[in-house]
Amino acid sequence: MTTSRTGTTSHKKWRTHIITRDHNTGITHCPICGTQLNYTTPKQPNSAEADHIIPYSHGGQNTPENGRTICRTCNQKRGNKPTKTTTTQPATTTTTIPW
Repeated sequence: MTTSRTGTTSHKKWRTHIITRDHNTGITHCPICGTQLNYTTPKQPNSAEADHIIPYSHGGQNTPENGRTICRTCNQKRGNKPTKTTTTQPATTTTTIPW
């Protein structure tokens, strides 16, 4: 019989640490969709949940650097998909014109 990874003591401590850290530092909205986070009521669409930035199944660890708080809806949509990288630089195209 296998046990759930999310039921382990280390995962529960990590989850509590991430949510407490982000709540205490004033994270009020989901960084993915912008919805206001609910830190008091669990299992609601906007409930605050700890998320692995790099999913555990892809080699991510239970470290503070690999954790963030997002809403339950986004956490369930992400599943074990890696975070998409975005660029802050606009795309540029170089065109060579023969003279």
